[in-house]
Amino acid sequence: MRRSRRGFSLVIVLVITSALLFVAAAFTDALLQAARAARLGWQGERATHDADASLLEVLAAWNPVAAASLRLGESDTAPVAAPSMLSRDVVRARLSARMFLLESSVTVRDGGLRASRRSIGRTVRLDWPHVPAQGALTISGAVDIGPNAAVLGADAVPGGWNQECAVDARSTPVVALTARSATVHATATVSGGGIPIRLLSDSTRALLDAEIGLAITQLTALATQTTPDSILSTNVLSAGAPVCPLWFGDARRGALPIPACTRRWPLVVATHPGMVRLSGGIPAQGVLVVHGDLQLDPGVVFDGVILVGGRVHMVVAAGETPVSLVGAMLVRDRFDAGSVLSGLTMVQASTCAGRFTLAGVGVPHPVRQHGWSERP
Repeated sequence: MRRSRRGFSLVIVLVITSALLFVAAAFTDALLQAARAARLGWQGERATHDADASLLEVLAAWNPVAAASLRLGESDTAPVAAPSMLSRDVVRARLSARMFLLESSVTVRDGGLRASRRSIGRTVRLDWPHVPAQGALTISGAVDIGPNAAVLGADAVPGGWNQECAVDARSTPVVALTARSATVHATATVSGGGIPIRLLSDSTRALLDAEIGLAITQLTALATQTTPDSILSTNVLSAGAPVCPLWFGDARRGALPIPACTRRWPLVVATHPGMVRLSGGIPAQGVLVVHGDLQLDPGVVFDGVILVGGRVHMVVAAGETPVSLVGAMLVRDRFDAGSVLSGLTMVQASTCAGRFTLAGVGVPHPVRQHGWSERP
């Protein structure tokens, strides 16, 4: 007797097999999703570390000349090498004379359409050798402030420098003159914050003498231009593109035909042991270090910092063009020869001019408490 077969067991097997297939498919999809997430997470961590490494590379290869040429609020892109499957971009923006913001962005690709991008930001401060300015004019020896000369502690903004000095200008004046001894003519002007003239004791004079000497040594090692010549001129032009003053940057703003020259902040060192003469009619900017004595001829206009190992001689006769220094002047006067300012000569303090000119030799250091890191 034959039994009829209806295939009931086959239906059960097919149902169970289908269920197993669905479970396997779901498990496989979960594994794929977990693998993608792990890969993207690894790429994100790699991008974060690469972004941090890019910042360190930029700091190690910092170009002070390029950084100093940026105006406030301007930015540039620092060149950073990147291997395949990786793109790096480091943007540097200037916040003040000595403060910059670095933003490093890195994108890591896995060969397909997926990519991970991370960004890290750091605030960077420029540091430079200590310049012991104790007023507009700091002299460790004696000084004679003659008729019509002026030493001013009121913080000044050099002509046309409003954009540069928007953040770094001071609202309060500083001491006008610090010296071992000072003779001031009745028609001279010496004014500043508090007591305009600060006289040095023997101990403080010895300390100041050593500090100015150390600053001259340290800045000499960072010179962008060194010369043994005894005559410097702000009018000397160099051949090149663009044509800019050979020794100094151009302090003029507005009508200058070559704006790139106003972005130069060189550190010039004159090693001549005797008297060095600075002449010229083009307003100059930068840092000048003179190992010997310094004479500023009539018509010289200088915005920045001047350090002199010997004495300084600034004398303008009647009818001659005035001499002006805006920033800070430090005179060691190591032979106690005595310095002289007479006639239409002016030395005026400027925090902005000092910081911008010294930034040209500044070394960057991250400000750890001011930074951020992008996270998913």
